[in-house]
Amino acid sequence: MQEILTAFGIDWRLISIQIFNFGILLGALWYFLYTPVLSMLEKRQEVIQKGLKDASDAERKLASAEEERSSIVKAAHIEAGNVASRAKAYADEKTALLLKDAEEKRARTLADAVREGERVKENLYKESQAEIAQTALLAAEKILKARA
Repeated sequence: MQEILTAFGIDWRLISIQIFNFGILLGALWYFLYTPVLSMLEKRQEVIQKGLKDASDAERKLASAEEERSSIVKAAHIEAGNVASRAKAYADEKTALLLKDAEEKRARTLADAVREGERVKENLYKESQAEIAQTALLAAEKILKARA
């Protein structure tokens, strides 16, 4: 076997030293390169997983906030409709009350005007009776003077 190795120019001491050097190089690369790279990759994977989880949480919260906003808007629309209907009912009630008051005032004013017209008519009637009586007296007096 020794002869085969020397025939090919292989030195077993050199190969053993190269195997030993390769083992040291492999150990150094493992310790200084492979382990830190794996550690860095694990940390990066954790950061990515956390980012995905945070994005998922944010999406759920956004959906929840959208639902809440939608329900608040619906409630606000319903409340606005209720307020509008109450305001319309109040306005209708006030309008009816004002119309009733105006009708009563008109009726009172008309009744007052009719009474005042009757009073004026009565006063004019009395004045005209007094004037007719006075005219009749004057006429009778003229007739009596003309006969005398």
